[in-house]
Amino acid sequence: MDMIKIAMIGLAAVLLALQVKVGRPEYEIFLTMAACLCIFFFLVTKLQIVLNAINQIQNYIRLDSRYVAILLKMIGITYVAEFSASLCRDAGYQAVAGQIELFGKLSILVSSMPVLLALLETISQFLSQ
Repeated sequence: MDMIKIAMIGLAAVLLALQVKVGRPEYEIFLTMAACLCIFFFLVTKLQIVLNAINQIQNYIRLDSRYVAILLKMIGITYVAEFSASLCRDAGYQAVAGQIELFGKLSILVSSMPVLLALLETISQFLSQ
């Protein structure tokens, strides 16, 4: 049911933006930004479900909480980078969108370094035995 609400918000915003584009094109970006923010707040309410599921997985499998925190951080970086890059692209600023995406990718790489180093350490311990 929530997906229908999100789709309706998106479609209504696009249809309104198309109508406004003819008379007042400067308001088009504000309409799309408002729709994106509404959808974003819908998404935030769903995050609790994801966090509960991750906690259940963590109870079944003994995971280091640092790795779960890194995973959540990487998911957040991905969503924020994609969200802001899409808004920039819609506004006509493709170069800025590209830079946001690049920075997001590098941020994910930096965030994942502790996991990569732990994996390499585990492999080196396994090979040295």
